[in-house]
Amino acid sequence: MKDLLIMKKLEKSAYYLEIVLTVLVAIAIVIGLIDIIKYFLLIFNTGPEGSYIVFKNFLAHTLLLVVGIELMLMLLSHSTSAILELVLYLIARKMLIYGDTMLDLVLGTIAIAGVFAIQKYLEPKKDFVARDERVYSASTRLEKILEETGADIPSSKGHTLGGLVCNLAEEACVPVSEGTIFESGGLNIKVVTVKDGVIEKVMITKDEEDEESEEGIDNAEKMKGKDDESWHY
Repeated sequence: MKDLLIMKKLEKSAYYLEIVLTVLVAIAIVIGLIDIIKYFLLIFNTGPEGSYIVFKNFLAHTLLLVVGIELMLMLLSHSTSAILELVLYLIARKMLIYGDTMLDLVLGTIAIAGVFAIQKYLEPKKDFVARDERVYSASTRLEKILEETGADIPSSKGHTLGGLVCNLAEEACVPVSEGTIFESGGLNIKVVTVKDGVIEKVMITKDEEDEESEEGIDNAEKMKGKDDESWHY
């Protein structure tokens, strides 16, 4: 139980630290907008000979602020798409500002193509960490699960799916192990993978889905029985 309590505190601490970092990045972006205005005035007052360098610095500063915004989204969502978008903006900034040779442009294009390939072939199959049908990573945000399932689980139960499992295990006074099932808010929460005491994957199913699956099994058995009877007849 001590390990669960420590994990819960560490999870909350990490979450709040991410929020603090996100707020600090947002403040820095707002301050950086002041420099955007200064660049406008500088471009207006600079002659044609030096305006190219000033405009290039303006673009570099603007794209850096955009990267900061994408970093905020990544910290808040922890989603694969947010990470890939951040990488795309970083590559675009590198190509636009520092791509002086054809080799730089070719390598940048290959990198962008690689990101698009990941989005098309890998992202739908894996959401941040491996996700297979109803199996989620323990680091998945609880609010995302609630949006997808419509379950009624208080936010105080945890910020992530792993935190929710730890809280439920603590309330039930049972150890967290593979195969352990908890019920909360109309959901059946099954621990799928635990490695070195850390929850990695969790399966989420609704009570209705389980009932439907059980009914389907019963109906299949009944149909099988009828077939057997007609065969013997």
